[in-house]
Amino acid sequence: MPIITRKIELKIVRLTDEEYDQQWKYLYQINNTIYQAANRISTHCLFNDEYEMRLRLRYMSQCNKIDKKLEKLNPDKKTSDKEEQYRLLNERKELDEDFKNKKQDFQRIKRNSTYQLVSKEFLNYIPAEILTDLNQYVQNNHNNNKNKVKSGERALSTYKKGMGIPFSIKPESGLRLFVKEEGIYLKWFKGILFRLEFGKDASNNRCIVERLIESDKQQKKKGEDYVANNSSIKLVKNGKNTRIFLLLSIDIPAKKQVLDKEVVLGVDLGIKCPLYLAINKDDNFKMQIGDIEHFHNQRTMFQKRFKSLQKLMCTQGGHGRKKKLEPLEKLKEKERNWVHTQNHVYSREVIKQALKQNAGTIHMESLKDFGKGKEGYVKDEYKYLLRYWSYYELQSMIEYKAKLEGIEVKYIDPAYTSQTCSYCGERGERKKQEEFVCTNPQCKRRGEKINADFNAARNIAMSKKIVKDN
Repeated sequence: MPIITRKIELKIVRLTDEEYDQQWKYLYQINNTIYQAANRISTHCLFNDEYEMRLRLRYMSQCNKIDKKLEKLNPDKKTSDKEEQYRLLNERKELDEDFKNKKQDFQRIKRNSTYQLVSKEFLNYIPAEILTDLNQYVQNNHNNNKNKVKSGERALSTYKKGMGIPFSIKPESGLRLFVKEEGIYLKWFKGILFRLEFGKDASNNRCIVERLIESDKQQKKKGEDYVANNSSIKLVKNGKNTRIFLLLSIDIPAKKQVLDKEVVLGVDLGIKCPLYLAINKDDNFKMQIGDIEHFHNQRTMFQKRFKSLQKLMCTQGGHGRKKKLEPLEKLKEKERNWVHTQNHVYSREVIKQALKQNAGTIHMESLKDFGKGKEGYVKDEYKYLLRYWSYYELQSMIEYKAKLEGIEVKYIDPAYTSQTCSYCGERGERKKQEEFVCTNPQCKRRGEKINADFNAARNIAMSKKIVKDN
């Protein structure tokens, strides 16, 4: 089932001033300790990995000693060697069994050990249910990234003050969403009652939450309606005030539409135009989405304003560095919001066209190691592009919106998609950025000037080189 996350502001329902102050104090207490507990779990996960590795190394070392002794024996000629061989083989068998049992015992206590560790230290400040969800969240995050940590591609995850407070919406335990007096409320720990504030509600959040509440009442089967996933509450400081947001995670069923899986929409992310679309079975369909000049002009404008503000900060002396940097942070946030909105517009149009063409599959290029050379560094010609474009965010938006509509998304190997003719499969010439010419004498489009982005998008749509790890 596709998972969506909705950000909704919360307001504490005020009863008396004393209770109101106590509830805020309780929230601050959790907020000020949750990140410490998360870091303790993350560090202990690393310790568990090291212990497991040492257990394996010790076992391998003992196995190697036995194997070397077995190599020196000659049981065909000496009776004593035959008896020694029998003894060593039994020892090896016992060693294998012992390692297997130790590994199983360790795996059994591994997940619980991190919870036991943080519960002793933080149970007085954080409810047990939150610690359980936090433990699961941090462990899953660690397991997803531990291979990259080992290879040196990234550092061990660390958590900062202000991280989300994870919890599960469980009506049976009292944590639930409900409708009361034309408002929607969330009942939380310590009897705290939040009212959900939807504002202008451009994302239709109220309708989604109401459907979630209705699903809980009717207790529909999994896969048929909305189901609340692990969610979190986040405290965000806004000047002297603190705002509370609910990050509501929901499993929603994919729409059951009759789409043709054999019809593939190819999406080419380009330099001259943000996106170009083509279909594998219809070379008459071609579509450009977005204007790269408009996109670059907007982001360049943000960068110029940012640099001018930086120069202004350098000329100002005195204390209050944090106060002076506030305009820079606001500008960064404004730029991020603009890019995020633009990507939403682009991704929505891609899904719209896929449905219009009855395409049950979308192909996109795998962007793993995009623009990097042999040494793993980004090449100079790609630095500008990666700085001003948000390819990964755009692809992730297309992917999750496609899942909502029941469209399958696959990633393909990007090698030579822009240099190969989509009609004959032979290599051609890309004389200009926007122009491709096939030089194959037997190709029906030989010598024609084909739009290079359309040719690449069509190659992507027809590609069979599926990449599993994007």
